Amino acid sequence: MSKLYFFRHAQASFGADNYDALSPKGEEQSVELGNYLANKKMLFNKVFVGPLQRQQHTFEIVKNIFDKHNLPMPEPILENGLLEHEGHIAMAQLMPTLLETVPLVKELAEKSKVNPARKKANSLLVFQYFLDEWAEGKINAEGILPWKSFRQEVKKGLDNILKNTDSGETIAAFTSGGTIASITAEALKIVDEKRVVALNFSHRNTAFTSFFYSKGQFNLFGFNEIPHLEKKMVTFV
Repeated sequence: MSKLYFFRHAQASFGADNYDALSPKGEEQSVELGNYLANKKMLFNKVFVGPLQRQQHTFEIVKNIFDKHNLPMPEPILENGLLEHEGHIAMAQLMPTLLETVPLVKELAEKSKVNPARKKANSLLVFQYFLDEWAEGKINAEGILPWKSFRQEVKKGLDNILKNTDSGETIAAFTSGGTIASITAEALKIVDEKRVVALNFSHRNTAFTSFFYSKGQFNLFGFNEIPHLEKKMVTFV
């Protein structure tokens, strides 16, 4: 039996020009994750890393911690199937139309103008509304990988990881919240896309979700765990 750990990247730079870069707090979270794994001497036979900067930087910080503890860390294997969906890009593209046609979006935008302190929270509410509609195919954005295609790419990536997982191995994969939600949905056979989106929104930065894999069976073991983070360090974006 093999065990696979899927780690969500640390906090990205929400609202910045380059969202894909880790924030200073994200770098701290990555150090905390690395220290926890090193202190527990959690060693991995293979490590898969997604194509995004925030995924790769999270892994690099963890690897540096392992190096300081003289613990082995395999060379990362790039797995493009560990990509994240592009819902935030799709929403930005369609925002002018949403503001004109969706009362909820317009209302939340106006509330943000009146109370700027609520801007981040209201933006996340708009994003949740958008993802629910987008995941069900009710909204399409030109040039953006649709949610259904994203789910298919993640399934291909998972299949590739499992194909390259030998019996008794411990595997690490550094990826994103939507990706882990999609992989969890595969294990639990969830077909309601809104439920998959809900799993996406519950994921905390640097949390790990683990699975057992044996004789073709892929089963959830632990979900969204953060034993390495104090409450003040917990973030969701």
